[in-house]
Amino acid sequence: MGSPCRIYTDHKSLKYLFTQADLNMRQRRWLELIKDYALEVHYHPRKANVVADALSRKAHCNSISSISYDDALCHEMERLNLEIVPYGTLANLVLTPTLHEQIISAQKQDEGMNKIRQRLAENDTRVECFHQDEESVLWFKNILVVPKDLELRKQLLDEAHLSRYSIHLGSNKCTKI
Repeated sequence: MGSPCRIYTDHKSLKYLFTQADLNMRQRRWLELIKDYALEVHYHPRKANVVADALSRKAHCNSISSISYDDALCHEMERLNLEIVPYGTLANLVLTPTLHEQIISAQKQDEGMNKIRQRLAENDTRVECFHQDEESVLWFKNILVVPKDLELRKQLLDEAHLSRYSIHLGSNKCTKI
C-alpha cells in the first residue's frame, strides 16, 4: 500500500460507495478494482470544486515552448532507440506476487500437497475429489487448495475480512480452516 489518494468529486453518490450496504454489479466491479488502493472520496458541490476544476486544466496546451537539443545527442539517442519526452513523470513500480501466486508457490513446497499428488498418480479413491490442472496446481472440486501455512492463511483471511473495501457475506458462509 502506498500513500493515501484523495478524490474530489461532485457526484454525491460516490461519497457513500465504500459504506453502502447494497451495491449493484457495476458498483461491485468498480469496488473490486479499487479495493487495493487507499482512496478517500470527498464530495464538493460543482461550484465549490475548484480543486478538480484546476486539475482539469492543461497548462501546457495554452503556451508555446521550444527547446533546442544538441544534434549529436539526438543522433546518439536514436541509435540507442531512445527518445526525449518533453513532459513526463518519474514513477517507481514494485512488483509483488499476488495471493493466488503465493498459494501456488506454497502448494509446490508443502509435503501434504505432494502426498495428495502422489495418491492422485496412484488413482487412490481417497483423493478422488482432488484434481490437478495443466500447471500441477491442486484443486478440490473447483476450489483452489490452500496448504497448511498459517502465515498464508492469515493473509488470505485478512484480505477477505480486514480490507476497507471487502464485501463479506457473513459468518455463516465461512469454512473452517
